[in-house]
Amino acid sequence: MAVLAVALAAGAPVAAAAAARRIMSLNVCTDLLLLQLAPKSRIASVTFLAPQAAKALFPGAADGIALNHGSAEDIVQVKPDLILDSGLGSPLTPAMARRVGARVVEVKNADSFADIRQTLRQVGAAVGEPARAEALIRRMDATLADLAAHPPRRRLRVVAWSGGTAVPGKGSLTDAIITAAGAVNIAAKPGAAESSFGVEELLIAHPDALLFGGATLGQPSLLTDEGQHRVVRRLYAGRRIAYNDVAHTCGLPQSADAAVELRRALDALPDRRPAR
Repeated sequence: MAVLAVALAAGAPVAAAAAARRIMSLNVCTDLLLLQLAPKSRIASVTFLAPQAAKALFPGAADGIALNHGSAEDIVQVKPDLILDSGLGSPLTPAMARRVGARVVEVKNADSFADIRQTLRQVGAAVGEPARAEALIRRMDATLADLAAHPPRRRLRVVAWSGGTAVPGKGSLTDAIITAAGAVNIAAKPGAAESSFGVEELLIAHPDALLFGGATLGQPSLLTDEGQHRVVRRLYAGRRIAYNDVAHTCGLPQSADAAVELRRALDALPDRRPAR
């Protein structure tokens, strides 16, 4: 919460006529950007996922803000003057926005830190808080620069695997976080944002550590249960590292913090004994 307060304090005042006064977000990732860029007094509604997602990053940021389920009825009821959406929501959103006189800004998912800079600037401009966006970018870039200036003693081979067949590959935000942490994503194959890894492929690849997401944005899936496979538990006891789903799913300045947390966890791993 302290980080959020600093970021909000960094922005210069914007003329009231230029700033939206009732901003509505229809996507959990735009929720988390909006909560860092605009004061609560100008946020009319965020999604029902926002409180749980914000709890993992800046607890209390969504408290007291009306929640929505992304429906057309929600838009009519809230009557926003600005709507932030991912572009993957209801096809009725543009029509409902016109009905209430709201402008719609579509924010694409971020797959890299360059994308995060772009979305921060996009949303910062849309809500009339460009200085706050630049403050968050400066903080993120300082974190990334510090990681790059102090490379790890070991460049470990890792994969983000919770079970199932799809793992984040090259061109994904998780790959960018792993790279920033100074590790090697063994699933980063050229031209593939996702790679296939079942239990057998995992055992053959033999990474130094397994990364797995939690259930911040929902309940654990059946794939997570496969991630508890007894052979995997035995071979990777003490070498499975949990990460915050939110910072890997949504492109946020805190995605750089996720790289710092991963670096610390990897540095804490003991050296691996050679296979006999």
